[in-house]
Amino acid sequence: MQHHLNYSKEDPNYILLSKIFKIIGSRKSKTIMASKGIKNVNMMILSIKIMFTAIFFNTTMEFVVQELKSDKRLLNFFEISNVPDAIQISEFLSRFESNTYVKIVNSILLNTKPLKRRGKLTFIVDATPVDLDYNVKRKKRSKKYLAKRNLKWSYSSSYGFYIGFKATIVIEQKSAMPVAIIIHPGAPHDSRIFSEIMENLQKRRIIRKNDTIIFDRGYYSYKNYQIGISKYKIVPLIFPKENFKIQKLNDKLTYPLRIFNDKNTEKQAKKLYKRLKTELLKKVSKWKKYKPIGGKIEDFFKLCKSGLSLKRLHKYTPESAKRTTTLIVFLAGLITTNGYNTKTALQKLSET
Repeated sequence: MQHHLNYSKEDPNYILLSKIFKIIGSRKSKTIMASKGIKNVNMMILSIKIMFTAIFFNTTMEFVVQELKSDKRLLNFFEISNVPDAIQISEFLSRFESNTYVKIVNSILLNTKPLKRRGKLTFIVDATPVDLDYNVKRKKRSKKYLAKRNLKWSYSSSYGFYIGFKATIVIEQKSAMPVAIIIHPGAPHDSRIFSEIMENLQKRRIIRKNDTIIFDRGYYSYKNYQIGISKYKIVPLIFPKENFKIQKLNDKLTYPLRIFNDKNTEKQAKKLYKRLKTELLKKVSKWKKYKPIGGKIEDFFKLCKSGLSLKRLHKYTPESAKRTTTLIVFLAGLITTNGYNTKTALQKLSET
């Protein structure tokens, strides 16, 4: 039997939700939603509030709607007079593609806490498998069955074989705020999606020259070190594997040929490349020093998985699963922007 939500304005949970609701319902958030093709913005805001409440208290939208209809205090907290049925909310949310939610979430998060550009920034990248919780032990699902539903078998060292996809999250190191969410079908190897991630960050102007991007060893590849410096002009601190040789990396990091195409910029380009190379070699030789920093994203994932139920989703279509994943990361991001961005705070939240 589920306990009532028991709204109280003194409850720390509702104080935090109140701050989050204020961000979702702000004029800027409404403008962003409208610019992404949402016509009934008020319905979208209400739907997200109800879904956030369900995620936050580890319950269902149906239960939240039931509580709203029976508790006037909760109704006032949501600032509404009429409550739509849960099926209406689900139908409304399903009208929009998962990519629309990704664009909305990325824009609102960056607007809520804009990146403070005082010199170089450090970002942390990692990916997590998202298991759709098919009971594969009880009933096997064939490739043909999954193909009809636009799904496929995936594999992760931590999950084993599962049905789902992979979600990459990029957070800014100091604030622990997610600045990018990228959904990948299946479970592509991390080293193969390095360029896709970097392209996304560059296209959205999140990264700039001289920034440092920290990746775990799953992204390890001598080629990715080269791409990070030569194409994106950042320091790609990818934690190395056991067979890594720093001299081999040093030998591979040679000036790209395009540097010599323009004599007017050749000297400056060489200087930048040399500086990035020197910084990378220095950091990668002491990569264990940066491991605790990289571990911050593990705490963020723990909040998403243990605290906000991302570990296994009870969703059975790719679009609904991707939509829910995006909104869970959105909620986690809004939590970190409200001050819960230290290791201790993230761990505490993930255990409640």
